[in-house]
Amino acid sequence: MKNIIILGLLWLSFTSSAQTKNKILTVKYAGEYSFGTGIEKGRVGTIYIYPETDNTILFYIDLNRGAPSYNMGSLYGRVKITNNIGVFYTKFNYADNGCKWTFTFTQNSLTIKTFDNEYECGFGHAVYADGTFKRKTTKIQNSFKNSEGTETYFNKTKPEEYYKD
Repeated sequence: MKNIIILGLLWLSFTSSAQTKNKILTVKYAGEYSFGTGIEKGRVGTIYIYPETDNTILFYIDLNRGAPSYNMGSLYGRVKITNNIGVFYTKFNYADNGCKWTFTFTQNSLTIKTFDNEYECGFGHAVYADGTFKRKTTKIQNSFKNSEGTETYFNKTKPEEYYKD
């Protein structure tokens, strides 16, 4: 009986450490974050964070300026995270400048700030990502739907493939 208990404890120890090893470190950032109280009242935004590797996340952000123009924008990208902070940069062919943000994570929020005056993110007039997004869920979203209703899976389509012509 003693041997069975010892074998059981060894098996439990082995499976627990294997699960810890297989858990991607950036899973702590995963989930849905948002800001704004309603599109009629002003700016609103949602961002989905998907853990890609131990130090990278994928994100999809959807923004709207709110009434009366309802200008909008969305973007799919990758960020390398170090000590809860990451930098995102992209430059579209049509843009003079790029799109550059810092991502700062706390336990229940994500703050995005544009820096180096690089606001050319492909969004509508006066649409920007800057602000604090409150975490709504820690559930890993496997996909997102863009404004046309097309569903994209994070683990199947990388950002560089998403924007290919």
